[in-house]
Amino acid sequence: MSTLAERKCALLLVSLRRRDRYRLLGSLPAASARTIRRLVVELESLPWPMAELANELLGDEVRGLTEHTSIALDQLVALSTRLPPAWFARVLCAWSGVDQTFCLALLEGAASVEVRGELDRMAPLPPKLADALKAEAVVLSARREAA
Repeated sequence: MSTLAERKCALLLVSLRRRDRYRLLGSLPAASARTIRRLVVELESLPWPMAELANELLGDEVRGLTEHTSIALDQLVALSTRLPPAWFARVLCAWSGVDQTFCLALLEGAASVEVRGELDRMAPLPPKLADALKAEAVVLSARREAA
């Protein structure tokens, strides 16, 4: 079973060049990459123009991402308790204006070391991917506050 975010990711990835797609898939945690890769293969087998389909289905969402990508520092750090270190590192990487060292200092020892290791291995994120991660983090943070 795949999540909504994984399905959106696959739809966006299938609209990219294969080289870019594989590079981005290679930077994801293995379990997520396997699921998304499977979804990309399924989408590629369909006889539809995927770039146009992705733009039509996700266009408004992608265009509006920057309006919904602000989060308080305490909310950002609270996400570290809900996300695996690999994903929290990606969220931190997405917020280029946030002092990563400060955020890492707020984490517990082992979590800080794991997140730092992920950050050290991570290349800068493409702007639209960073925006998408920010939007998902904002939604995840809002769900936590609502609970």
